[in-house]
Amino acid sequence: MTPPDTGTPRLGDHVIRGFAVIILLGVAAAAGYVSYHHFFALSIALGEHRDMAVLYPAMSDGVIVMASLVMVYCSRRGMPVPLLAKVALGGGGAVTLVANVANGWDGGTGSRLLSALAPVAFVGAYELLMWIVRTSRKTVQRVAEVVAEQHVCQPIEVPVEVVQVVTVLPVDRYEAARLTFEESLQPGNKRIGRRPLANRWGLEQREAEEIIAEVERDLSGPAVPTVPQLVPAGAAVPSLNGSSTTGTAVAP
Repeated sequence: MTPPDTGTPRLGDHVIRGFAVIILLGVAAAAGYVSYHHFFALSIALGEHRDMAVLYPAMSDGVIVMASLVMVYCSRRGMPVPLLAKVALGGGGAVTLVANVANGWDGGTGSRLLSALAPVAFVGAYELLMWIVRTSRKTVQRVAEVVAEQHVCQPIEVPVEVVQVVTVLPVDRYEAARLTFEESLQPGNKRIGRRPLANRWGLEQREAEEIIAEVERDLSGPAVPTVPQLVPAGAAVPSLNGSSTTGTAVAP
């Protein structure tokens, strides 16, 4: 099946997204390096020890990275972004921006703007990447909707014959014996005799014999009535006293 045309070549989309990710990684690495040194220099200028000054920029940048990863994950899965991730991203970005601007404060307006470039560049690149991720997800959803519209399965009603097996429960031992004998007459079963039938259901042999005879009589069908035969006139019909008479008689 040929995929539906969405107006944008898929290869071009992959190339654009690939370059966007590469540029983001480059901007993030450069911004992180510059921001780290600015924050580190500000911590040293404020009197912090070097081992402590190393951790401050790591904390603020780490919060930004973690919040960004959470938001990217939610965007790819179509999940709502948690409020904590938004607050962490905004707070970490604000702390990093203030620290970078404070480090270049003494150098005048140009130094302040230059120091603020690193966090602003990182946030801007991040927002552009989020836009690409959200747009690509909407495109995939639109393609899936088009495919679903082109391949709508029509329901077909197929009649199905349902056979329900009803279990017949005998009301007494005589009925149970009758059902047992009828079942033994089915193809593939062994015919049960009078004595086993009587012993199984606690009957007398006479009662078992009557049940067998009744079942056989029902299975053989109704008896065909005998058609009376007419004896033609002139034939000799013996009388009760032994003499012969002539006439029409009905023979049984």
